[in-house]
Amino acid sequence: MNVLNSLEYRKAFGNYLRRGTPIHPSLKAEDLGHPTTHYIWRTRGDPQVRPSHIENNGKVFAWDNPPETGHPGEDYNCRCTAEPYERGDSEYAYQTVICDIKDNPKQWNTWNFIDHFRNGGGRPVTLSETGNLAGPIFQYFYPALVIDRINAQIIDAARRVKSGPVSYDFDGSYQFINYVIAFGGGVVGGQFTGSVKTENGMMYIEGEIVYQYSDTFTDTADLREIATGSSALTPDSWQWTEFGGTAYSITATWTTRFTSEAKINAEDSMYRWPE
Repeated sequence: MNVLNSLEYRKAFGNYLRRGTPIHPSLKAEDLGHPTTHYIWRTRGDPQVRPSHIENNGKVFAWDNPPETGHPGEDYNCRCTAEPYERGDSEYAYQTVICDIKDNPKQWNTWNFIDHFRNGGGRPVTLSETGNLAGPIFQYFYPALVIDRINAQIIDAARRVKSGPVSYDFDGSYQFINYVIAFGGGVVGGQFTGSVKTENGMMYIEGEIVYQYSDTFTDTADLREIATGSSALTPDSWQWTEFGGTAYSITATWTTRFTSEAKINAEDSMYRWPE
């Protein structure tokens, strides 16, 4: 992946731009003309959103205590908005990565994955080893709204419990080809464990999600997956393999903290997951 698209570069560039961008000092909400003391940060939910603003999405901030990014709209070309927050009526849900992301500073591109296929002897690798753990999280899962769908599933699971411990398992296949061509498709699953309490028609949910990423690099051009819809090694799919290498697994694990306030009545909620 081009270094200009890396998480570290984009954060550094955003900090550079903010040095020349006027940001409100810490003033109270009424001084800034806002009807509530707090707001919910909302992004546009597309690939143009900065990683630092993606991390703010769904979180509640005080007008008199701005985050490091400044308030929505204050950063250079920021299109994010501030939705007034009122406890007991407003809804939000967000995830915060709480594990260390120790990516290899030398990011693998498609040719690096192909080279390992031909010369790695089938040795498994992790996304962090390839320098690509932060990318799928912040440049794929958030912009593609996958996180929003997972949030809705967890909230729906909490509705069935209403009060007490909550657990929810999920998994799905996703196309990462727009991130790095060699990724093709991959499976991401997770387990949420937490609790919910209900008060005056609102649910307050907290917990942690452990994610697992798994994929198998089986050929140099993803011919098997393109032709059959799966990268699984089967006798019938060998004809789609470019020989000269050994398949290897790519895995990853990361953890997020989940926090949400949502309406218990799904019909009144912005967070609904179809049965």
